[in-house]
Amino acid sequence: MHTCTSKEHKDDVETGQTEEVLTVTTYPEPLASEGLSNRGWLVVLSTFLVNFYAFGTVFSWGNYQRLYLEDVYKGSTDQFRIAFVGTSATAMLLSTGLFITPFIERLGYRGTMVIGSILTPLGLILASFATQLWHVYLSQGILFGFGAAFVFSPSITLPSQWFVRNRAFATGIAVSGSGIGGVALSPMTQYLISTVGYRNSLRVMGGMGFGILGIATCLAFSRWRPAPSKNSGIFSIFDRSIISKHYLILLLFGFLAPFGYIGPFFLAPTYASHIGADSSTGASLVAIMSAMNAISRIVLGYMADYSGRFNTIFACTFFAGLFTMLIWQNSSTYGIYSAYTVLYGLTGGGFVSLFPVVTADIVGVQNIQRGLSLCYLATTLGNLLGTPIAGALQSAYGWTAAIQFSGAPSVLAALVILTLRMMRSKGKIFVKI
Repeated sequence: MHTCTSKEHKDDVETGQTEEVLTVTTYPEPLASEGLSNRGWLVVLSTFLVNFYAFGTVFSWGNYQRLYLEDVYKGSTDQFRIAFVGTSATAMLLSTGLFITPFIERLGYRGTMVIGSILTPLGLILASFATQLWHVYLSQGILFGFGAAFVFSPSITLPSQWFVRNRAFATGIAVSGSGIGGVALSPMTQYLISTVGYRNSLRVMGGMGFGILGIATCLAFSRWRPAPSKNSGIFSIFDRSIISKHYLILLLFGFLAPFGYIGPFFLAPTYASHIGADSSTGASLVAIMSAMNAISRIVLGYMADYSGRFNTIFACTFFAGLFTMLIWQNSSTYGIYSAYTVLYGLTGGGFVSLFPVVTADIVGVQNIQRGLSLCYLATTLGNLLGTPIAGALQSAYGWTAAIQFSGAPSVLAALVILTLRMMRSKGKIFVKI
């Protein structure tokens, strides 16, 4: 870190004299390199591991959902209610980051991640002893998601501290862990359930989590802590100084996009059964979708640095909704549905990887912790209600209603981000923005 000093003149009302005040401002040292010598690549690995485990486990929920619905808790729940286990985990993971920022200010990034490294796998282990459905809600849903927020929220902003020119590319590699986690953990979970039972499957996944998240915590280097809030008291978790018209539009985008994002992942095993495939095939389709998701996050990050971050986030969000409303709607065979999972995987998660860098562009990189946390808070209702609503629509009106509900919010969110893009480009179309 380096400092600079400046002199300010302050008038004393009581004495009528002018006092000279010396102000010291601390700035991070400029980045020497964004190459392999940059410690930020270890941070990218840390964030990758967090995304691998947290989101890989979340994407594997469809395997447990089908088991709970059709076997373990058969007759005591339905598709709408059971979906809240998975969606509450996702909602807690993403939306509680705003309240974790004060922990980061006091404990640092690693200290905060230690808490999550314990609570996250503990949620799965406790779920393995559940005897009633509400036990599952509290452990596999709320505790897992809340614990994951303690590792995800600190880690997701760290790559932006270490990169400028390649910020979107580095962040894309980091968050691609969620897609690769889905590739690895969804089939692994299905295999464990079929061989050692779902209780031991949860215990294996929990034990693995302690190791993965422990390594991620050790690699979580930071250049600075979040900038202190300009507010005081209980409202210090929220900084009004970052609010602007552009930022409010970004919050609206964050509110809309998640309503359609997770549903295609959670509903894949069920839809696979609908078109005649077995449970292992359904898990494989989630893995395919997740693999494409991982590839897209790296590619879209690279594209965003060179063709514009707002251009890229609009395009991937718009096509994700379009593919859902058109191709999934007409997926009457396994081949067509497989094509949809590939195309959706390539576009559906793009906004997740680009959210941090777009937020940094609007609020500034040193305010990214608070700015991004509030953006993720805006995703709460979509993450919590999107999939249950789609499931309820499917049960009441069939797959067409569920599919169209999953696609429409993405198209609407794309139009919102297009509005923001045009505002920032001052109406210019062919420009990098």
